[in-house]
Amino acid sequence: MSRIPHPTRAAAVAALVTAVALPLAGTATASAAVPAGVRSAQGAPNSTLAADAPTTWAEKNGGYVQINWTPPNNVGKYDWIGLYKRDPNAIGIDNYETWQWAYNHGTSYLTSVPAVSGDYWTAYISYDYASSQYRIIESHRSHID
Repeated sequence: MSRIPHPTRAAAVAALVTAVALPLAGTATASAAVPAGVRSAQGAPNSTLAADAPTTWAEKNGGYVQINWTPPNNVGKYDWIGLYKRDPNAIGIDNYETWQWAYNHGTSYLTSVPAVSGDYWTAYISYDYASSQYRIIESHRSHID
């Protein structure tokens, strides 16, 4: 079973039964559920505009790793930020250490991951409704001393 976060299957079925059309990826008024059978994929969807691209980074905060992000103007309901020990584009979206929803959860998250000296990667991940997959929109390597 994938570690990628998603709503319950019952909510997904209910949303699919009542939905006429799914909203475009990144819309703040996204359906209440992600379709069942979510798949993950690498790379950004074609609809992402460079001027509206999110940014992510990691830093040390009181002995723990804090992940930070600047969201796009239109945060999708199922957008999330992941913390990785290696490049998520190389190891895959679901190989994160920890994660946090981006929608309605501020712009930083103090994790329980101890801040050991080294490199950390953060990634902004968005649900692409056109392909029914999560996609990495942006990733960044940060060094913590």
